[in-house]
Amino acid sequence: MKRKYETILETVVKTFLQTHEPVGSEMLKEKLPFEIAPATIRYYFNQMVGRGDLTQLHKSSGRIPTESTMKRYWRKHLRELELLNDAMEEVARLSEKEDLFMLLKPVRSNRLEAVEKVGSRYLILVFELDEYIVKYQSQLESFLGDLVGYELEEVKKIAKDVGMMSLYYKMRAKNDEEITSLNPEALIRVAGGDSGWGKRNIRAFLDGDIIEELGKGLYFDPLLPKGFMALRIDTVIEDKEMKLLCIGAIDRDFTKIFKEV
Repeated sequence: MKRKYETILETVVKTFLQTHEPVGSEMLKEKLPFEIAPATIRYYFNQMVGRGDLTQLHKSSGRIPTESTMKRYWRKHLRELELLNDAMEEVARLSEKEDLFMLLKPVRSNRLEAVEKVGSRYLILVFELDEYIVKYQSQLESFLGDLVGYELEEVKKIAKDVGMMSLYYKMRAKNDEEITSLNPEALIRVAGGDSGWGKRNIRAFLDGDIIEELGKGLYFDPLLPKGFMALRIDTVIEDKEMKLLCIGAIDRDFTKIFKEV
């Protein structure tokens, strides 16, 4: 009976993701992998509403999954994933079609190799791929010297944490060049539904800083407003290793873009 309950609940979720309409007993009967009477489905529906797995918007309508049910569903199905299509043009098209905001950033090593003093006025931070110049201070030379071997993103975060904002913004400018943002209008709609969240967070999301702060996995509230979720994975697009962050409403069908592996 427990297995049948879970099958019915999962089929409700999948049907709702396809239609975005309340799911009735007659509609569900056609979707289930076993024979079952509509009256029996309604019995299960009543149990699911009682347990908080489904809700009924109107007395005469079908049922829809609750937010807690959607979270469980995505935690189960969005674990090890890969993109359905690794062409950037197709990823961009799908992000707009499914109303999802995406950030992509190349994965590459860029460690701090040396801190070089130039006369008495400047220090040069020599990374594997970049160089940054800051005004010389003896304490700063010692502090930055201790960061040799750190990745650029780690140095950038430390610079921000200790108030070295000129260095931080120089690194941010380089960061902005590397990040690809797809369908930012979708993120603006997320912020529009919760103005307080938008004021506090939208800049970090649009600028792309958030992609470095999050490890791989699923995120819900409080990172995002209720009803939304974020998925951070590592992927390959057009033969380039990428960090990818995808954000959208919890009832959007993320499986249109990702598949389980």
